[in-house]
Amino acid sequence: MSLPVELFATGQKQCVALADLSRSGMFLQVSPPPPVGAEVHIAIAPEGRRVVTAAIVTHSLVEADARALGRQPGVGIAFRAPIDPADELFAIAVDRLVRAQRAQSELRGAHIVVADPSTRLLERMSTSFGAAGFSVAIATNGLEALAACLRRTPDVVLLDRALPVFDGFRVLHRMANLDTLAAVPVIITSTDPHDLAPAFERGAMDFIPKPFATFEMIARARRLAYGSSTTERAVLHGALGAIGLPALLTMLGQERKTGRLVLTGSDTGWIDLFEGQIVGAGPGKDLLSAMVSLLGWNQGTFELSPVAPPRGAHALSVTHVLLEHARHVDEASGPRRAIAYA
Repeated sequence: MSLPVELFATGQKQCVALADLSRSGMFLQVSPPPPVGAEVHIAIAPEGRRVVTAAIVTHSLVEADARALGRQPGVGIAFRAPIDPADELFAIAVDRLVRAQRAQSELRGAHIVVADPSTRLLERMSTSFGAAGFSVAIATNGLEALAACLRRTPDVVLLDRALPVFDGFRVLHRMANLDTLAAVPVIITSTDPHDLAPAFERGAMDFIPKPFATFEMIARARRLAYGSSTTERAVLHGALGAIGLPALLTMLGQERKTGRLVLTGSDTGWIDLFEGQIVGAGPGKDLLSAMVSLLGWNQGTFELSPVAPPRGAHALSVTHVLLEHARHVDEASGPRRAIAYA
């Protein structure tokens, strides 16, 4: 969000860019960054009234890691717990900003039209896209899909190749000849991999063979819906081999991020974060076992979608999960070490 921030460190003032904000801290784009552990002061004036608080640098994103994440280098800071009136005023101002930020995000929620002849699949996709922050219109044939697009111009459309009445390619052709729909990105799904080339030739922006993973579909639809937007809904993405999942989770935890982290490689997995804590993960029988499995991944890609997940009954800190994973690895390698020394 565009909010001027003054950073006071080592007796000097810098005007820096705010990249992310929560009630407990913020991430600032600054170079060179203050060292981790440094005590700083932050000043903002969101409504014309300048407020100041003390803070501490908790995380530094260096140039190399920033490039791997597609971000700018900078620092994460944690605000001091209010101990005087100035801190209280700062906390109130930040709370108002966070509320306004979330309200604007809800208003900007993307609209998707999902068309598939399977009512069971439509029900599953409608629920999943709704939970991911989309408003959803569904259709069981191509004519219904086109009508849904004309009623409200979507941000992205998901069409099955084998739709009845009008098939997916025919709907795509009709959309291309309508001024209001010609620029809308379309994803074609099909059970026939040979439909890939014709789909792109007819103007589709993406092709996904069936069966597909729901979380991968959501990540791809979100990327097309928001395109190259640099708003708060831009997706954080990169290669797991470039940064590693433990380091990535540590950073997201320290910055108290909220969203769904989708991992795609030979399989697809996901991790739900709420203000830096892990509140859900899959696939797996339970949260901890799923995380232990996912932390073994070292290849593939990741995408963070800033959609608030439901707050479940259980939440785990990133530190706790990493320690449990390390213990699991030690226990799994213990017998082999015993054999080697026997």
